[in-house]
Amino acid sequence: MKIPQDKIEQVRMASDVADIVSGYVTLVKRGKNYFGLCPFHPEKTPSFSVNPELQIFHCFGCGAGGNVFTFVMRIERLTFPESVRLLAKAAGIVLPEEEEDISQLQEKEALFFANNMANDFFVDNLLHAAEAEPARNYLRKRGLDEALYTRFGIGYSLDRWDGLLQYAAKKSVNPELLIRAGLVLRKEGGGTYDRFRGRITFAIHNLSTQVVAFGARRIVNDESPKYINSPETDVYQKRYILYGLHLAREAVRRENGVVIVEGYTDLISLHRAGISQVVATSGTALTDEHARLLRRYTANAFILYDGDSAGAAASLRGADILLSNGFDVRICLLPSGQDPDEFVREKGVAAVQTQLSQAMPLMDYKLRLMEQKGMLKTPSQKAESARDLLSSVAKMADPIQKSFIIRDLGEKLHVEEAVLWSEVRKMEQRLRLQLRPDAPRTEERKGDRFFAGKRGAAEMGLLEIVFTHPELLPRMLGVIPAADFLHPDIRLIFEHLELDRLEGIAFEMQRYLSLIQDPVIASNISRVLQSPAHQAHPERFAFDCMNAIRIAKLDLRIEQLRAEMKSGEKVRDEVLQEYREIVEERKRLEQIDFAFE
Repeated sequence: MKIPQDKIEQVRMASDVADIVSGYVTLVKRGKNYFGLCPFHPEKTPSFSVNPELQIFHCFGCGAGGNVFTFVMRIERLTFPESVRLLAKAAGIVLPEEEEDISQLQEKEALFFANNMANDFFVDNLLHAAEAEPARNYLRKRGLDEALYTRFGIGYSLDRWDGLLQYAAKKSVNPELLIRAGLVLRKEGGGTYDRFRGRITFAIHNLSTQVVAFGARRIVNDESPKYINSPETDVYQKRYILYGLHLAREAVRRENGVVIVEGYTDLISLHRAGISQVVATSGTALTDEHARLLRRYTANAFILYDGDSAGAAASLRGADILLSNGFDVRICLLPSGQDPDEFVREKGVAAVQTQLSQAMPLMDYKLRLMEQKGMLKTPSQKAESARDLLSSVAKMADPIQKSFIIRDLGEKLHVEEAVLWSEVRKMEQRLRLQLRPDAPRTEERKGDRFFAGKRGAAEMGLLEIVFTHPELLPRMLGVIPAADFLHPDIRLIFEHLELDRLEGIAFEMQRYLSLIQDPVIASNISRVLQSPAHQAHPERFAFDCMNAIRIAKLDLRIEQLRAEMKSGEKVRDEVLQEYREIVEERKRLEQIDFAFE
């Protein structure tokens, strides 16, 4: 369902661009504007500006810009409607298409309630229940004490079939809700039982700090799985959730780096030692969604996994995903047989910091593994290994970083750079073909092509005049109608301008800015509005743009008439007459001097 414009406007007014951007970028106020490091390209000096008065952002480094919708589209890689829906949810605005889904919203609230209730029960058990003593002993041996239980949501599910069920019954909570939350299971013969009985539980939070799921570890050596996790629900999709990110994100921003570990206790032990910029994948492989989530806060990732073969393999899988999402990736494998939890408890925080400072760039790490496995001895082995390395290079977003790495690989593999570049270009082409057709990057390329032409440039030029010199609007609207614009965003804005003029509605910049969905238009308009210098002769510029559009429109009709006259059929007199009139009109427009009344 198409979102009505009045609802889009309501969402825009409720979504302050500075507030939204500050959730992803650390902003510092300078004068009227805010500045920070651009989240869309690597930089060391802040060139990313947010203007709260105009409600726009613009990067003077890479040119990204627009309004609050454009920002969310780019940072989250969403379409325009998806960005509106995301901001609407954040603002508590129910869109028409969601009015029938109030029950779904209520279901999510119910699941949040069930998970929070279970967490309270589990933590209280760990703190006070006599039968939780084995769990407390286990945690004490891992260096975890009571001060950490509540902070991290560490608890204990009683070793009973119905411990949580009885607790919920006292609070009049229906077992069906616990089933939907994944907290209890159905018996084959009927009835229900607790999923996590007899295990230490670790609450998994979303970024809003709500408990959405649990991981649970056994404390007895039996044949059951070492860890079990909540199933996916309406509030928990594991590809979007990173354990501990709700606690780590400010530290990740501050340190400009994230440490990624595998387990719950790995993360908690590192936090306890003072390394708080850490998140855990908690039993699932790193996903593109995880990488995009982390990219909000930093472009530097350190993978700190167990020092065994499984840890090495997992680190490589995760590294390539991070690499393709614009990260500088470094690998830090601990001595064989140790995980981060054991290492920090035995060696101390200084030893962990040393390991992180010595972490290897991904390409160096891959080369070392290949050398250790004897994969660089023969020419065919070297060629296969080179292609494996280049498959990672092709995914890199930063061209300068890519160039340095290819140069280094050429030296280490004794292969000419030109040969490596040729292979990378082929891989990049294959990757481009795999992109979704509706990806923002594809849309930007389409927009670039349109605005590179004379007509597109003229339409963009008139839009610039609309926002920088609105006093010229009455004369512009008297010369060129909205129907003459080809680009849908620009045509829509001029349709609103025409209607507002007829109804006597005053020009309001923010309302027209909210109509822009094309990222190329958004970036250009934000640049123009942020620039202190505008067109020296705006009337002349507007006239030239309108004249270019009118000529382009005539050229299109001339081509159509010529095609009709060449069809081989008898040409009607009215076609010849129209053709002569249009050609004469085109000559007149080409010869006309500045006339803008």
